[in-house]
Amino acid sequence: MTKSSSISECYQIWKKENQNSLNPLTFHRYNNLLERHLLPCFSDTAAEDITEQQIDCFVGKRQEENMSGVTLNMLIMLLKRLLQIAGIDTVKLGLEHTVRVRAGKRSIEIMDEEEQHLLNVIVSSSKEPKYLGICFAFKMGLAIGEICALQWENVDFEKRTIYVQNTIQRIQNKEQDSRKTLLVKMPLSDSTQRELPVPDAILGTLKEYRQECGYVLQCKKGKLPDPRREQIRLEKLFEKQEMKGYNFHTLRDTFAVRCLRAGMSVEHLSYVLGHASVTVTAERYKKFLKVKQEQITVLRRIMELV
Repeated sequence: MTKSSSISECYQIWKKENQNSLNPLTFHRYNNLLERHLLPCFSDTAAEDITEQQIDCFVGKRQEENMSGVTLNMLIMLLKRLLQIAGIDTVKLGLEHTVRVRAGKRSIEIMDEEEQHLLNVIVSSSKEPKYLGICFAFKMGLAIGEICALQWENVDFEKRTIYVQNTIQRIQNKEQDSRKTLLVKMPLSDSTQRELPVPDAILGTLKEYRQECGYVLQCKKGKLPDPRREQIRLEKLFEKQEMKGYNFHTLRDTFAVRCLRAGMSVEHLSYVLGHASVTVTAERYKKFLKVKQEQITVLRRIMELV
């Protein structure tokens, strides 16, 4: 591959190198971004002819379209990779600087105590399996993709635990219709797989509807449980009770804050939530972390000595 190669040619090389090495979700996401945004702008342009001004213009237009910082970062990373395939010095094009576009962090919203109590009463008093997904998020802090991926083989009734090992994600099906989506199941990374105790209320429902195999959340044979279906179910529950609508992120965040307020350490919470590191957990919930009184006493004693 030479500097005179077109971006389209670089893309074909990238595709061949990555379609089997990246996990399916990541590859589909990157490939969609390349085909929808980068190739229409740079497809026939030789790699050596791309200028810093063209890149600035491209970034500016995406920002005017209110593209999220996360997505824009991915696009710049991908363009950088295509240019490197052609042997282009990306530092001179300003890509090392441009890639640092900051993405806004998702704000944390938690349910107030009255809402939590009402939701707890609803899901605890009903033993219907349709509320299991909500219970897993609200009472155990699982992410919606992890909930949908749970299979009966992941439930250990003797140990009263579950093994969180996989996730299910929705991705665009570019091969058919961009409006259609595919459900993809994939393993979690080793650092985010975990074994968690199951609360008695959830364990009782699991025992009642226990199956030999298949997914814990009910779905048609041969199908994967759909995270979108679970979100719709949650919205309908809130609507029926005339409550403020929340999503599964809120249930998970509410669980996390309850744990912290009950005295759980941030290290243990990080494990329960399946975060890649304790730093991620501490940064996300830092405004809910409180320094324990004994720590304050120790700090005061040290400060008097220095």
